[in-house]
Amino acid sequence: MYPSEPSAQPEADPPGRHALPSDPDDTVPLRPSASAPEPAAGQQPAPGPKEPPTAPAKPGTPRRRLPRPQLGRRLRVLAGVDEKLLDRVPQERAWYTSLGGVVLGTATIAAISMYFAITQAMGASSWLAVFPVLVWFLFILNVDRWLVSSRLGEGWFRRVPVLAMRVLMAFFFGVIIAEPLVLRIFETAVIQHVADQRTEALAQLAGRLKTCNPVPGSTEPAAPADCKATETFNFDQSPVATLRELATRRADADALAKTVDADSVQLRAINDMARRECVGDSGAGLTGQRGVGPNCRRLRAEADAFKRTRQIDANGVKLVNLRTQISELESAARTSHAAFEAERETKIKERVAEERSHQGRIGLLERLGALHDLADSSGVLAVGIWAVRIFFILVDCMPILVKFVGGSTTYDKLVSAQLAVAERDLNHDIEAEYAEREAILRKRRAEIDLEILEHKAELNSRLHRAADRLSERV
Repeated sequence: MYPSEPSAQPEADPPGRHALPSDPDDTVPLRPSASAPEPAAGQQPAPGPKEPPTAPAKPGTPRRRLPRPQLGRRLRVLAGVDEKLLDRVPQERAWYTSLGGVVLGTATIAAISMYFAITQAMGASSWLAVFPVLVWFLFILNVDRWLVSSRLGEGWFRRVPVLAMRVLMAFFFGVIIAEPLVLRIFETAVIQHVADQRTEALAQLAGRLKTCNPVPGSTEPAAPADCKATETFNFDQSPVATLRELATRRADADALAKTVDADSVQLRAINDMARRECVGDSGAGLTGQRGVGPNCRRLRAEADAFKRTRQIDANGVKLVNLRTQISELESAARTSHAAFEAERETKIKERVAEERSHQGRIGLLERLGALHDLADSSGVLAVGIWAVRIFFILVDCMPILVKFVGGSTTYDKLVSAQLAVAERDLNHDIEAEYAEREAILRKRRAEIDLEILEHKAELNSRLHRAADRLSERV
């Protein structure tokens, strides 16, 4: 069993020393109290009141020291440094202090990013965000501390897999942390884009509702077949019945007008034939004799009979009445159209207002979508967004990058040596314990064997005594 390497013990502070070896600037001595200036050479001291003699200071008594924040020690704690072991290489104290500062800075940026993410998701600032921000800060702080405090191993074959795993973890954490910060930087453009998208969506909704609810009888196209049930309205007043009646009246008026026109043409032909017969015109079917003769009276009777049979006057009056009704129905249809359009506009405005109320505050998903759209719309803006994003990712990966760039320091070698010594000592202790147990077991077995031999000897002795007694009796 090899003796373990003794750890370095810090020496006691000698008189006049005011700080521990690991923190040369942690404490400072108190300033001495103000006293009268010493007289110059050749001058007599000024008379004054005599001060009472002070007791001589005890030798070895340290002077009072003012405590300081020990910021460097606390930063090195974040880097996972053993101060006692670091005392052996004080030249590397600044390096690990800076490494602890990098870890603290990364965790602080992560906390700010989480605050931005929560406020962007909620759409407003709230003191409740302090609790998840604090949890996230401590989580990232411990993760980065683990990344930089644990060893990478010796040799490239051992360092590369461990380093790749840690860099990958740091990269994913960097992406998560960087996105809210990027959204915060481009917040003005993102919010404006989301507002434009919402306005455009409401305008498209209003147009869609208008298309799916056309005014009956107007020049508007019919509703598309893909209109959903939620996009169609139920109207209290509709001009459909009025339009149907108007169409019927128009059809009746057109048919009656055609009949009246045809009868009027035929009646005019009969009357013209009778007039020509009566005035003595010559021609086919005419006698050519002037005066009211039999043919003239016959033709006039035929005209009267045709007019009476065909009800030309009654049909004319009926046609006038139909046209009056059509005019009234057209006026009613226009009024019904206006009422329908007004009701449709009211319903569309109500639906748009309802949709606007559902939009609420701008959330995180909308911001991410808007940022993606902005990056696609402009190449310059995309370059700026990715530059900012990569910058924050690199900042979040800074602890592990600093650890890798720094390589294995003397402190890391001391840690490896100390761990090797501790492992060797542990193995020796285990071997010693195992040997001790084996010795105890062998001793126990020897004791058992001895007891068995003693028992056999006693049995043999008893057997001999019994045989002697038996032989004496015989």
